[in-house]
Amino acid sequence: MYHEKIRSQILEGSLADFPGHLSGVYRGYHVSIQNRNAQFIVKINAHMEGDVNNGALAQFLERQKEISRELLKVDVFPYMAVLTIKGPNLAKNIPSVLNENLMPVFQFLSGNGYVSGCEQCGSDNGDVHCYEVNGDAHILCNNCRGELEVALQNYQQQKRSEKSRLVPGLVGAFLGSLIGCALWVVIYRLGYIAGIAGAVTAICAMKGYEMLGGHLDRKGVAGSAIIMVVMIYFANRLAWAWAAYSALGDYGWGFFECFQYLGSILESSDLTGNYMGDLIIGYVLTAVCSIRPIVQAFRTSSGEYTVK
Repeated sequence: MYHEKIRSQILEGSLADFPGHLSGVYRGYHVSIQNRNAQFIVKINAHMEGDVNNGALAQFLERQKEISRELLKVDVFPYMAVLTIKGPNLAKNIPSVLNENLMPVFQFLSGNGYVSGCEQCGSDNGDVHCYEVNGDAHILCNNCRGELEVALQNYQQQKRSEKSRLVPGLVGAFLGSLIGCALWVVIYRLGYIAGIAGAVTAICAMKGYEMLGGHLDRKGVAGSAIIMVVMIYFANRLAWAWAAYSALGDYGWGFFECFQYLGSILESSDLTGNYMGDLIIGYVLTAVCSIRPIVQAFRTSSGEYTVK
């Protein structure tokens, strides 16, 4: 996850480097760190018998947030605190930013007698480890890990038993895709081919299917993806028709005529290759930008999970 030189400077090199996170024990406290969109999600497992629901810890962290520009958010639970820290622009500054924001926390914890254990039950009987559950780090004891897997299995069975309403769902996917289609045309008119607009089309289509279909199952994801492909073709044609209308409107051409006879206009202007090139590039960029949300939607729709 990090270059060894950077890892070794974070919390005195006490955390081990795993593919999706750093985790380990620092000054007796279980810690995990994950990088999410240029922000660091830091989980510190801590609790104290006299501090009900970690109320005193929550007050301390809120005060820290007021004096730190990098500490963006704090969430406190009975056996754990989660800190969201803004990442620096340069990778070499990661250790200093993390250490400056975390050291006061550990000083507060150790100075007030907090102990560390499982984030769910607080126990520390020697079997507490960090697991990645659907990509998120969780520090759990073996019992709580087992209970979590049972809950995930039950959720998976529930999701796979749910069925959607296909026709209303496809209508919702079409209506949702119109948002991405409009964004595509606007960005294209600014002189760009927008793969991000394709991703928006995919996400809005799937959300529309879920809203009207009642549930986004696998056939809903597949149907939404097909609608996305069709709507991107429509958006690209609409954008080119708009450009044709801008050039031919003074000669008596209407917009809908430009849309209807776009193929003939492109042939006569020797622009068919440009049109097809834009469409292909648009599909490629859309695939690159959309593959992750589509795959995630597939996994969510079937209740798939990973624990490692």
